[in-house]
Amino acid sequence: MKIIFAHLLNNFTGSPKVLSLLLKSLSNDKNIKISLLTSKTDGILNDISNVEYHDNFYRWHENKILRVFQFVLAQTRNFFFILFADFDILYMNTVVPFGAALAARLRGKKIIYHIHEVYINPGFLKRLYTKVMKKCASVAICVSNYVQEHTDFLPSVVVYNPIEFSPLPENLDEYLNEKLKRKIIFMPTSLKEYKGVFQFVELARKNIDYNFVLLCSTELSEMQKFFAKIDLPGNLTLVGKQKSLEKFYREAAVSMNLSLYDKFIETFGLTVLESFDALVPAVAPAYGGPKEIIENEKNGFLINPYNLDEVSECIKRITSSFDIYKTFALNAKNRAKDFSEEKFLHGIKKVIEEVYEVKK
Repeated sequence: MKIIFAHLLNNFTGSPKVLSLLLKSLSNDKNIKISLLTSKTDGILNDISNVEYHDNFYRWHENKILRVFQFVLAQTRNFFFILFADFDILYMNTVVPFGAALAARLRGKKIIYHIHEVYINPGFLKRLYTKVMKKCASVAICVSNYVQEHTDFLPSVVVYNPIEFSPLPENLDEYLNEKLKRKIIFMPTSLKEYKGVFQFVELARKNIDYNFVLLCSTELSEMQKFFAKIDLPGNLTLVGKQKSLEKFYREAAVSMNLSLYDKFIETFGLTVLESFDALVPAVAPAYGGPKEIIENEKNGFLINPYNLDEVSECIKRITSSFDIYKTFALNAKNRAKDFSEEKFLHGIKKVIEEVYEVKK
C-alpha cells in the first residue's frame, strides 16, 4: 500500500503533531510505503524514519503578498506532484492542501480527509476548501463530534486526537503542592484576538495573587509588538513559541482556553488534554471540542470567556485547598487516559484499511 500524506506547513502546532504520531506508527509497517508532501521548514514532522519527504515549496511570510504567492506556489506544486506520483491513497491532513486533492480526484484515487478545523478565514477560502472536499473526499476523519456535525455532507467517523500519556510523579503530593504554591495560570494559544488573549490580560489584572503565563506560537518580539499599546500587569509573563510545552505544564496550576465562541470555536482542544496529562485542571469555553473533554466541576470548568468574574471564581475554586486541587488534578489525569494513542491509531488504521479494500 502506498500512501501520500499532504500537509501545508510543517511546524509545532496541533495538526502536524497529531500527524507525526500517525506517521511514526505507520512507518513501522513494512507493507506501507509512506510519502510526505509538506514544507521544508523546522517542525515536528522532520526526521521520521522510513518516510520519503517531498517539499511543497510553502514558506510562511509576514508580508501578505509574499504569503499569497507562496500559497499559490504550494498548491501548484501539490497538484502536479500528485498528478504524476505513484500511490494508492492520498491522506489530506487538514483541508488546506486542496491542490493535491484536485489532482488525486482527476486520477480517480481514494482520498481521506483528516479534518481538524471548521473555522477558516477568509470566508472565500473556506468555501473553496469545502467545495473541493465535497467533490473529492472518499471519507472524512473528524477530531470531534462537533466537527462531524459540520461535515454531515460526507461519510465520516470521529477519531479523537491522542495524548502521549506520562506516568504519575513519584511524589505526587509534593508535585501537586508545588503547583499550588506557584499559582501559575497558563494559556498556550495563538496570537489572535479571537483566541481570548486580551481577556487573559484582563484576567491577570483582576487576579494579582496569581502568576499568569501567556505562551503563543509566534516569536516573543511579535507578542511584544502586538501588546505594545497595552499596559500589561506585572503578574503576566509573555513567552514566545516553544518546541515543547512540557516544562510549562509541569509548573502550571491551572490551564486556560479563552477562545471567543462568537468568533471562533475550538474543534478539539489538544492543549486541554495535554494539561490533563500533566495533572493540570483546565478552564475552557462551554462550546465545541473542549465541551467533549472537560467534565464540568470534576476536572475543570466550562465557562463563558466574556465573564471574567466567573472565570476568576473557577480558578479560585480549583486552587482553594490542597485536597480540592488534588481531586481536580487526579480526575484530569484519569480523563486523559480516555484519549490514548492506541485508540487513535486503531481508529485511523481502520479507516485506511477500509478505504484500501474498497480501492482494490
